[in-house]
Amino acid sequence: MYWYNSTADEIEQGNADIAILPIGSTEQHGPHLPIATDYLIASAFGQKIAQSLGAFLLPALPISTCMEHRGKKGSVWIRPATFMNVIADIVICLKDQGFKKIVLLNCHGGNFALGPAVRELNASNPDMKIIILDFEKFLPQMLEKKLLESRDNLHACEYETSLILYLHPELVEKEKIEDCIPTVSREYLNYASIFKYSESGVWGMPSLASAEKGEKIFNLIVNGGRDYIVRTFDYFSQNVL
Repeated sequence: MYWYNSTADEIEQGNADIAILPIGSTEQHGPHLPIATDYLIASAFGQKIAQSLGAFLLPALPISTCMEHRGKKGSVWIRPATFMNVIADIVICLKDQGFKKIVLLNCHGGNFALGPAVRELNASNPDMKIIILDFEKFLPQMLEKKLLESRDNLHACEYETSLILYLHPELVEKEKIEDCIPTVSREYLNYASIFKYSESGVWGMPSLASAEKGEKIFNLIVNGGRDYIVRTFDYFSQNVL
């Protein structure tokens, strides 16, 4: 793996063909998790997946779109249009350096602008391929394998709390954990802040979390994510229209 702790010469000589950009967020995660939760998760997954692929790893983006968490100090966001431009600028910069395969590791569920941004980039740059690896795609497997007990895993929940208990247990304030399952569905976050539906800012059941679950979830996503990246790039290399 070549990453931000490598020198420019080491990266040049390594000649990695895949660049990985983890994307996190800086936002409230209830009373028990740090505002850096998404950033910390993105950084950890990025390092492990990049190592397995011998890829070039960029530092995780700490700020993205999280207006749905307005209402308490500490949540910081950029507008969706700004976010799309940031992603585009980074991708084109990587392209100019010779990278033809870009992976965006999305670790924040509110980055809905990422899909349209990637569609436009792929349409405008046929000589490269940009793919999204969104870790929410693995939630059904976690439930199937009984790594999660609750089906309500949206924010500061069993899933995220388990990962932080595994990766950074010193940052979890267990005595402050509160469960909350709002009576509305996820799209209501398009209409108002999460605090309209959850006084604590939690959406799920973090009381069910454990470090043991976190370790199993982490390994499942690392292995599944690596396989998805390899399979997707292989598909496009073998299926050229």
